[in-house]
Amino acid sequence: MPQSSLSADRVFRLLGRELSEEDLREALFRSKVEFHGRKDGLLDLEVTPDRLDLLDEGGLAWELQGILNLAGGLPYAPEPAPRPGVEAHANPTVSPLRPELVMATASAPPGQALDAGDLEELVRFQEILHATLGRDRVAASLGLYPLERIQPPFRYVLEPLDQIRFVPLGGSEEMGGREFYATHSMAETYGSLGRSEGLALTLRDSRGTILSLPPVLNAAGPGELRPGDREILIEATGTRLSRTREMVGMMLLPFAARGWKIHPVPIHRSGNADPGREAVEPRTLPVSSGSVAQVLGIRLTGPEMEKGLLAARLGVDREGTECLVRVPPWRPDILSSLDVVEDLAVAHGFASLSPVLPVAPSPGRTLPFRRFLRRWTQAALGLGFQEIYTPLLMSREAAERFSPPAEALRLSNPVSREFSHLRPVLRATALDFLGRTTGQGYPQRIFEVGPVVVRDPSSETGTRTDVHGVLLEAGKETGFARAAGILEYLTRLVGIQTSREPVDSPGTIRGRAARVRWAGEDIAVCGEVFPAALAELRIPEPVAFVEMNLSQIWSLRGTPRAPGTGSPSV
Repeated sequence: MPQSSLSADRVFRLLGRELSEEDLREALFRSKVEFHGRKDGLLDLEVTPDRLDLLDEGGLAWELQGILNLAGGLPYAPEPAPRPGVEAHANPTVSPLRPELVMATASAPPGQALDAGDLEELVRFQEILHATLGRDRVAASLGLYPLERIQPPFRYVLEPLDQIRFVPLGGSEEMGGREFYATHSMAETYGSLGRSEGLALTLRDSRGTILSLPPVLNAAGPGELRPGDREILIEATGTRLSRTREMVGMMLLPFAARGWKIHPVPIHRSGNADPGREAVEPRTLPVSSGSVAQVLGIRLTGPEMEKGLLAARLGVDREGTECLVRVPPWRPDILSSLDVVEDLAVAHGFASLSPVLPVAPSPGRTLPFRRFLRRWTQAALGLGFQEIYTPLLMSREAAERFSPPAEALRLSNPVSREFSHLRPVLRATALDFLGRTTGQGYPQRIFEVGPVVVRDPSSETGTRTDVHGVLLEAGKETGFARAAGILEYLTRLVGIQTSREPVDSPGTIRGRAARVRWAGEDIAVCGEVFPAALAELRIPEPVAFVEMNLSQIWSLRGTPRAPGTGSPSV
C-alpha cells in the first residue's frame, strides 16, 4: 500500500494540538491509515490506495480533526472565476502524444507565503501522486510554477527539438532540446512520454519562456518554486481528461489545508474553451437514511447522518433524512452515493455495526482443502511464526528478486508502480513486508498462506492460481540449515515422503537453496536470501525462507470426494 513519512510538528500545527504516539495510533485506527510509529520527528504512515489524501500533512490533520471531534465539514470553497488574464491554449499538435491539459492557481492568504517546509511537502506529495495516480507519469504528471515570475497566457504545444533551448531544473547551463533528450537522466527515464521523433512537448508563457517539457522536467527559474512565493500555478498533462483533473484536484489539498485561495484556469482548445471549474469545484451526491439502511443494515436519523458525514470532512446540506453531500476534488475515490455510505460507515465506526447473517438454507461447512490449509497454518503458529497478509499485486523490482523478469505477469493498466505485477511466488511480497518492519526487534518470524499466479499454457487463460504457504525468518541465527529443518518438519506433518536436492534458486545464495520433490513434481523450496536483496530493502539481518505449493501437495494427495460422501484425512 502507498506509504510515506510526514513531519509530526507540521501535522500537529495544522491539527491544532500535539498527540502522543499512543493517542495518535488509537485515533488513526478509526481511519484508513496504518500508523507504523514516530521516529526522528516523522510519522511513518501507510494508507489504502483509495485515500492518497491522507498522505498529505493537511489531509491527515483534517482527518484527525474529524475523528477527534475538533472540527468537521468541508472547509473549502474555490473562487468561481479565474484570475484575470490567467488562461492557457492547448495546441492540437499535442493530441497524438499527450492531449489533456488542466490548470489551477493558488494564492496565499494575507501575510503568508511558502516556507521551506511547505515546499518540501509539495514536492513529496507531488512525487507520491506521480507514482500512484499518475502511473509513474504515464497517465498524468504535475508541474508547479511561480505565477509571479511568469507571464500568462500559457501555450502547450508539440514543437521541433531544434527550437527548444532552456536551463533544466537543477542545472546552471542552457541546453538544446536534442542535447537534453540525448544526455539528461530525466529524459532517459521519461523522455518517451513527451517526445515523438524530432518533436517534443513544451509549456511556454506569453514571452516564449519555456516553463517545462511535460512530463519530463521543469525549467530552472520559471519552473522552480522558492520559499516566499505567494502565487502558484498548478498544471497537469495526461492521456485522459478524468485522470488529469484528478491529479490537479489532489494537488490542491496542501494549499486548501493552509487556507490558500483556489482559482480555476480556462483551457482553450481549437476554438473551444473549458472554464476549468470541474477540476477545482466540489461534486455533489445525494444520500438518504434509506440508502444507508440498505447498505449497512442500520437506520440513522438525519442528525446522526449529518454528524458522521461532517466527521468524514465532507460538506453536508441536510433536509430531514436526505443529505446532499459536497465531495472535494482530492477525493476521486468517491464516485457514487455508495462511496459516501462507506465514508459514513468509517466515521460511524464498524465496531458499532451489528453483524447480520444472510438467509441461507444451510450454514455450510469447511471444505477439505480449507481444513488442510488451517492445519498448515496452525503448524506455522506452533513454530513461533506470526501470520501476515500481503497483496497479490507487487512491483517489478519485488518480482525480479525471486523470479526471472519474464516470469511475473505484468498488468496492462497498473494503477501504480507498486502494484504492476502479479506475484508468481509468495516470498517476494513477504520479503517486502520485512523491509517495512526494520524498526522492530529481531529475530522476526512471519508466515503467510495466499494465492500466486503462474503461467500455464494448458489453461484457457494461460495462467493458473495456486495457494502457497511461506515462512520467513530474519535474525542472526537464521540460515539455510534452519530453513531446511523447518521444511522437513512440515513435509512430515502433511504425511508425505519427499526427496531434497540442491538447486540454484533466484534470489538465494548459491549453494544455500534446495527444492523438495514428491511424485516427480516440485512442491517446495527453501533457501537463504541473497545479501544484495536484503541491502536494497535495508534489512540488517540474514533471512531464510521455506515456500510450499499447498495446492500442488493437495492435488498429489488425491482429489477429495464429493461433499457428504467423506473425504481424505488431512
